[in-house]
Amino acid sequence: MSVEIEEFSLRNIIPQFREFNSAVRENRARLTPYFWWADINSIDRFRFIFSGVLTEKLTRIMRDLPYNKKFIIRANGEFAGIIGLDDAARNAPRAELWIFVTREHAGAHIASSAIKLIEEYAAKKSIQNIYAKTDEQNWNSRHMLAANNYELKQTVLNFWRNVTELRWNKTIKTKTVEK
Repeated sequence: MSVEIEEFSLRNIIPQFREFNSAVRENRARLTPYFWWADINSIDRFRFIFSGVLTEKLTRIMRDLPYNKKFIIRANGEFAGIIGLDDAARNAPRAELWIFVTREHAGAHIASSAIKLIEEYAAKKSIQNIYAKTDEQNWNSRHMLAANNYELKQTVLNFWRNVTELRWNKTIKTKTVEK
């Protein structure tokens, strides 16, 4: 199975958003406990995607402005989910990883393949550390992160959602590549 990540872009934002929004609507019950954007209306979800793309573009003009980078995951050319790095910046040493894979593609090692691709992207951007947060009850995410050599660093209570979160960490070997 061929897995690719496709960057959200201003040129293709409408068709990309349609795929993303459709998948979120179909998986809303499963996503709502973990992602705030799963429980909002389509217009606000579009603003979430659009603002991320615009903010990322602004970082090319301004230095060290944190941004959120989002990618569509495609399996054999078909929409399979979305993956992103939050709070990244041009000179940032770390970023937060998040991922969502559609129910139809769960268990097919698509998430692991997408994580490897996002780690390659992070290495090119000189991000040295990637961390992720999962709920204590989210067994699939916990197993996926452990299988991708993320280390469990700490457990904290998320006051707002009243759940215990596990924090995972992985150091990336950066490549010196021209940005």
